Amino acid sequence: MKQRLAIVAAATALVALALPGIVAAADTQVVAGKVIGAHGTLLVATNNQMTLYTFDKDVAGNGASNCSGGCLTKWPALTVAAGDTPTGGAGVTGTLGTITRADNSALQVTYNGLPLYFFANDKAPGDANGIYPGWKAIVLAAAATAPPTSTAPVSPGSAPGGDPVPALLFAGIAALGFLVTIRRLATVRS
Repeated sequence: MKQRLAIVAAATALVALALPGIVAAADTQVVAGKVIGAHGTLLVATNNQMTLYTFDKDVAGNGASNCSGGCLTKWPALTVAAGDTPTGGAGVTGTLGTITRADNSALQVTYNGLPLYFFANDKAPGDANGIYPGWKAIVLAAAATAPPTSTAPVSPGSAPGGDPVPALLFAGIAALGFLVTIRRLATVRS
């Protein structure tokens, strides 16, 4: 009985280690933060990694967009399907919502009450060509300054920058080893 309980506990630990990957695969995030050159971490659409913008003529929380017609051609709206609730990834701390556009009834995503737009002249992820008077990119975190350089050697096995992958890999291997050991004990005692 104790052996089965130990096996179930080990299997539960393995599932818990795999769970973040499973949840991320099923996530329906609409926006996320992404470092864009010297601009810092900007709000981008998760489906194409393109920078998102707000329009100075829009009023937060009034439920309307002041960009239509030719403006909307140059500044396409970020929209979601009816019934979808927009969510944000790590670093997105503002409030996400939607407004119903008056011109086409599409659900346009809002950030802190302001409608979100793409810029037609941004051609690739990382472009931020729409930052100019009247339009702003949403800065989630300022650009990092270069850290002071260190002459201290990096020891083997250390993870500069705090990369969690080696630690997760080690934990997974340790859990697998634990399962194999429990299985062997169960076989020996049978």
